[in-house]
Amino acid sequence: MKVNRLPSIRIKIIIFFLFASGLITFFRLIDIQLVRGERYRTMADANRTFTQLQPRERGLILDRYGLPLVVNQPLYYQSVNPELLYTDRELIDRSTALQAMASESAVVMMDIRRQYLLGQAGSHVMGYAGLVTADDLKSDSDLLTTDLVGKQGLEQLFDTLLRGRPGKDIYEINALGQRQKLLNTVAGTAGNPVQTTLDPYLNQVAFQAMGEKTGVVIIEDVGSGELLAMVSTPGFDPNLLTQRYGDEQVEQQRQAQVQASFSHPKQLYFNRAISGAYPPGSVFKLVTAAAGLSRGALTPQTTVFDEGSIQVGDYSYSNWYFSQYGRVEGQISLQKAIARSNDIFFYKAAEWIGPDTLAAVAREFGFGKKTGVELTSETAGLIPDPTWKEETLGERWFLGNTYHFGIGQGEVLVTPLQVAQMTQAIANRGSLCPPHLIKNQRSECSGLSIQDDDLEIIVSGMIDACSSGGTAFPLFPWNTAHKTENSAGYSAIEAGEIACKTGTSEFGVTDQLGYKKTHGWLTMFVGLDGEVAAAALEATQSAVITATDSAMLTSEQKYFDHQQWLKLSKDHLPREIVIAVLVESDEQQPYREGSRDAAPVAKAILDWMVLGIIPEKVEARMPVPSDALAE
Repeated sequence: MKVNRLPSIRIKIIIFFLFASGLITFFRLIDIQLVRGERYRTMADANRTFTQLQPRERGLILDRYGLPLVVNQPLYYQSVNPELLYTDRELIDRSTALQAMASESAVVMMDIRRQYLLGQAGSHVMGYAGLVTADDLKSDSDLLTTDLVGKQGLEQLFDTLLRGRPGKDIYEINALGQRQKLLNTVAGTAGNPVQTTLDPYLNQVAFQAMGEKTGVVIIEDVGSGELLAMVSTPGFDPNLLTQRYGDEQVEQQRQAQVQASFSHPKQLYFNRAISGAYPPGSVFKLVTAAAGLSRGALTPQTTVFDEGSIQVGDYSYSNWYFSQYGRVEGQISLQKAIARSNDIFFYKAAEWIGPDTLAAVAREFGFGKKTGVELTSETAGLIPDPTWKEETLGERWFLGNTYHFGIGQGEVLVTPLQVAQMTQAIANRGSLCPPHLIKNQRSECSGLSIQDDDLEIIVSGMIDACSSGGTAFPLFPWNTAHKTENSAGYSAIEAGEIACKTGTSEFGVTDQLGYKKTHGWLTMFVGLDGEVAAAALEATQSAVITATDSAMLTSEQKYFDHQQWLKLSKDHLPREIVIAVLVESDEQQPYREGSRDAAPVAKAILDWMVLGIIPEKVEARMPVPSDALAE
């Protein structure tokens, strides 16, 4: 009988597969437990924990004394459903947040907003930090969706330095993804501070001295190029951009105000100090004087006879004094021409110098190129010459172009910061120190090709411009009070006198009355002698200055610790300062003048330094003394 072996074979096959499966399972378990065990344990731990990043703590921005200008203010939010990882949240005040954290810390989350203590007075220099955008995330892999990022000013330029590293809170969660308890907190790293050269008091006073005017005030340390103040008006309120409100209606109003600020007709976010390019007008005559003296086209004894106007072919070039008052100056020297801002003298001076030489000296003073100040969006301005006109406009250069060039008109364009830099170089005896905003950053000063004796003549003319018979009549009383015998030029400045130059620059087209609109300029420097320095220090000790235009900040909050000034010595005040003021033409007054509109702003700043008077608003017009020329 034949034996059927098929069941036996089938059994062996089944046993083989069972053995093989068991062997595979055995090695798989070894792989899971021993080889990949740590990895799976880590993944399991991750599935039962949730990491919540803390907001970055941006670095502070400090003034020249080490006191804060920009700080971080916490914002507190309460979770609507604290167990959920992602839930709606409500903005709450600090006291409510502290009570909630005392009972259950997980229900309160914190965010950080930037607070700008100078408000509008420092808006263009500080800039602001706003919420990160999709473009920001694409361009910088370090950014998180919850970050603040610098959008303008120092906040933008030093964004990476200020940014810091975020901390994190690690929570245990259950199988439903609900928050159970806080397991660990890893502290973040605060961003690095940035110390500026700014004096907060001078910035606020300069801002208030401008009142409703549109323009710029720059205050600079003559010896170092440090910028003590840079104010562009009108400003914007950076606190309006960073504040948040729990009340929905109030928050909507805030957002509407923000949108309105971006579309304001006066371009609130435009930094006129470095981005605005203007014809300099008569303040440029200082460059023409320096070019003439340094290149031998002029001497201190050079005179020109002013008959009111010069006729060149079909064109007439008049002195402003003749155009406005029908009067002439007669024989006039360089020093008197600076004091009187005589156009006829500087027409002829520019002709004798030549446009190429004048352009070269202007560039030596820093015109036509960026100053390199630590801000973005700086413009270089324009210094024209015959080659530029031929290549750019396809036109020849005529004598009339040279005349206009010599008095800062025509195609010449400068920034207010460049005008301050020019004045600093003259005040510093021909040593130009580029302006800067960051403390402890030494300027690489360079010498101008002009002799001290020639600079003395220019400075003497500038002192006369601020004295009786000059053009800057609001400053006459100051120089009268500080006049000393046997002092002139730089020695008079050291004794406390002012050296200045006014300017009224035309632009645009002639209106129906036959006039062009004008901007008003005043640039000056003054020595802070012991008496002035002590008075300025005393004024700051008793000052009460607040960012009055900031509706977002509580009125009882103090922006400056004035007691800190008691600890500061007068050594913190520079020996000499430059004050440069530009007042733009506007609808209120399209015909601005240097003496009438810009000089009163500088006077208000000096009054505060000496008398402690905080300017509320400088009058748009002041009476002109009989011995003054309003240019």
